[in-house]
Amino acid sequence: MLSGPQARSRPLAAHAAAGAIALLAAAYTYYCLATTVIPSDFEFWWRAARLYLAGGDPYLQLPGTPAWPLPDRFYYPMPTVLATIPVAWMPLPAAGATLMGLASGALASLLVRGGWWRLWALAGPGFIMALKFGQWTPLLCVAYLAPRAGGLAVLKPTLGAALLAARWNVRGALVATLVALLSVAALPTWPMAWLRNLDHVHAHPAPVTTAIGAFALLALLRWRRPEAWLLALYACVPQLLFFADQLPLALVARTKGEAQLLAACGLTAWLVWMARLETGDLFVLAAAPYVLVGLYLPALLLVLRRPNDGALPVWADAAWMRSRALVARARVARVR
Repeated sequence: MLSGPQARSRPLAAHAAAGAIALLAAAYTYYCLATTVIPSDFEFWWRAARLYLAGGDPYLQLPGTPAWPLPDRFYYPMPTVLATIPVAWMPLPAAGATLMGLASGALASLLVRGGWWRLWALAGPGFIMALKFGQWTPLLCVAYLAPRAGGLAVLKPTLGAALLAARWNVRGALVATLVALLSVAALPTWPMAWLRNLDHVHAHPAPVTTAIGAFALLALLRWRRPEAWLLALYACVPQLLFFADQLPLALVARTKGEAQLLAACGLTAWLVWMARLETGDLFVLAAAPYVLVGLYLPALLLVLRRPNDGALPVWADAAWMRSRALVARARVARVR
């Protein structure tokens, strides 16, 4: 057991690493947001927050108007607006860099607690693309790793619900519910307006509805393992198959070798996708098969090669115990 300076050096090194990752992530996000000609996801939240603070309703804005010079309607839940308000006063690149830097530092700090090798989760395309477009998936990973931060799951309700269910925690669910209620108090009309706007969204399939992604349900052959539920439930919710939404799949790894393998497979798929792109291609749609083959299938193979043991999610364990009790009662009744 370490004591004295050695014991103190580990948390100090972990904090230093998390800080360095936060700064690098912020710098990369700043560069991407400052140089891109395509509106990022973060720009939608940033403009929506500024509009809301000015007394407007982002859900009622039409694309290409002076108040909303973006190509699409506002497709995101109100909690994303509330989360962006603290940095809405900043210029777009600085605001995105600040939030993504903080999110990356928090995620890195949680990953290191399980071992330095877990930082390999940040070496894959999921993290890179999340920073490039200012996506919330690093914070979704924080919600999964720290159930007390479950309120972050509502930033992307579908993906967040899958992560909360995979690692069920009552406190996390209560925090998420509280955040959702606060967002309704902030703008009571947003849920219905948001659902109406979602009618215009395309290209967000649940992976299980695809020929390759359906294999993710095989993970339930290892139903006693929490990472099996993570993979299977995550594949059942709508998502953009464009690498960033799939960052939580990196959490399936249980060893350094597995983490490196997932990062390598993801990077290979990402690089092949980019190399094969041609002028005029629908680059987002073209990424889907590479995401399924390079991210979902390797995660599935890692889950299937493990024994079917481990602690079930709380809700799954309770359901299993209830089913066993019902079977036992039925047997007793039959004997009588």
